[in-house]
Amino acid sequence: MPSPALTAGRLYEQATSGAIGAWACDLSNQTLSWTDEVYDLFGMTRGAKLERAATLDVYQSQSRREMEQRRAAAIATGKGFSLDCQIRTAGQSRWMRLRVGVGYELGRATRIFGSKQDITAEKKMWDGLVTLVGNDPLTGLANRRAFEEASRELSRHADGLHGFAVAVLSVDDFETIREVHNYAGATECLRCIGERLARLFPDAVLVSRIGGCEFALLLRVPGGNAALAATLEGAHRLLARPIPRGAQAIGIGISVGAAILKPGHRHEPKKLFAEADAALYVAKAAGANRVRVFDGMVAQPAAQAQFRQAATLRAS
Repeated sequence: MPSPALTAGRLYEQATSGAIGAWACDLSNQTLSWTDEVYDLFGMTRGAKLERAATLDVYQSQSRREMEQRRAAAIATGKGFSLDCQIRTAGQSRWMRLRVGVGYELGRATRIFGSKQDITAEKKMWDGLVTLVGNDPLTGLANRRAFEEASRELSRHADGLHGFAVAVLSVDDFETIREVHNYAGATECLRCIGERLARLFPDAVLVSRIGGCEFALLLRVPGGNAALAATLEGAHRLLARPIPRGAQAIGIGISVGAAILKPGHRHEPKKLFAEADAALYVAKAAGANRVRVFDGMVAQPAAQAQFRQAATLRAS
């Protein structure tokens, strides 16, 4: 029987890039223009008249809501975005990668434009990889082995063009939660966090529990450290809300460390996790329940050790 890594490699080879089409929307009258590839992706006759309201019906509800929110923000701020959306055409569910830019005239946004790409094969590749190596029985998320296999596959994209990142999350002072709310309460806490992560990051490459009270995400975040920090900060406010449990909610804190995939990680896939882990300990040493993104200053083992020691002293 082939090893999971070998089989994962075959899955990767099967996930060939889908066709990419261009699109544009005139904001003055919401007129759409598509290339043939976009018509094909949406299951429409090439050259058919386009009405934006009708094209929105193709999106799955959650993807449609998020796309509309991101679209409005892009028009207001002039900042483009990339988003993986689920659509349904001819009775079949497909995944599309939407990229959006904003065009200006005389200081006003007049059009948005970009590309749409069928990434159904890529999504199936990642899903197949998780199936190969298993799920965490407590949360139903991918387990640590799945995370490690996916991380190795992700390192093949380490050319700096895809905007991938790793985030590591840890529940602060988890032992106290277990002491106060017993094993059942601690278990419910982990399950709820797993559900929140899956809901807050529907377009993540992978959402996993890697052991104990730690979780990890593989994300697609074009835009560098600032965009990654903004994404994680926004999710953190919702993620760290108290966990409902009967009449007494469980108060939690969650520390997050993250790092961007760079070309240097191609030959050292474990280095990316080490950098995210270093950022996690910076977050804990800074008072916990906060987000930190690796900035190149805490990669050395000595620095990691200092932050681990500081975090231990703070928790004692």
